[in-house]
Amino acid sequence: MQEVKHRNRIRYSASVRLRVKKLRGFGRTHREIAKEVGVSLGSAALWTKGIKITPTQKRAIEQRRKRPVMTPELLKKLRRNVEINLAPHREKYTKKELLNKIISFHKTHGRIPLKKEFNMHREYKRRFGSWNNAIKESGFNGNPVIFAYKFKARDGHGCDSFTEKIIDNLLDDNKISHERSFRYGNTKMTGDFFIKPNIVIEFFGLAGVQETYDTIISKKRALVKKLKLQLIEIYPNDIYPVPEIKLASLLKEKLHK
Repeated sequence: MQEVKHRNRIRYSASVRLRVKKLRGFGRTHREIAKEVGVSLGSAALWTKGIKITPTQKRAIEQRRKRPVMTPELLKKLRRNVEINLAPHREKYTKKELLNKIISFHKTHGRIPLKKEFNMHREYKRRFGSWNNAIKESGFNGNPVIFAYKFKARDGHGCDSFTEKIIDNLLDDNKISHERSFRYGNTKMTGDFFIKPNIVIEFFGLAGVQETYDTIISKKRALVKKLKLQLIEIYPNDIYPVPEIKLASLLKEKLHK
């Protein structure tokens, strides 16, 4: 077969050019063709000049363009590369310095920090074995698992999590009368807090983490609309690290609309 010599002085056979034209006829983009066949983008465009693609093929191309480029596998690889490349440049801390950060936080905020509040929790795990071990070595009792234990607020309300206890106490501190475990109509679904006559407060602590949890959030929003209630949604970022400032400001804004 006749060979064609291109600008980069590589000789391409007629069969390569024919394959390029067929792929274009199948609705492939010039970039896709160049990558698959191993020719330059300019060659792919030049050899397919005049070949028309159908509207259906154009729509298919648009759909492919909208596909996420960042696959889980690629994301994992990139994260690993970042860890390797940044490791030599990370600030080095001694064990004592890491423990002092926890102690300093406790002095400032009057409580033990939660793992999510320290963006160095991997370093703590590497140096101490776990976050709770670091807490104990700092001289404190291990952090409670936020969603696993029952807590009691100052007004006597039972709370399902440490964060709900914070919210309950803050409502009580601001003399906002409230009830716990509000039931949505005749359903089995309950809300975290209810303020008469029609305000529901929900702490969506696992939003975006669990798919089933996100489904529940959607159902609750629909019920709120159906029952003509007002919903105040609270997320971890609305509370930590200083609930007395962030959460108090949020509640003041929402409750006085």
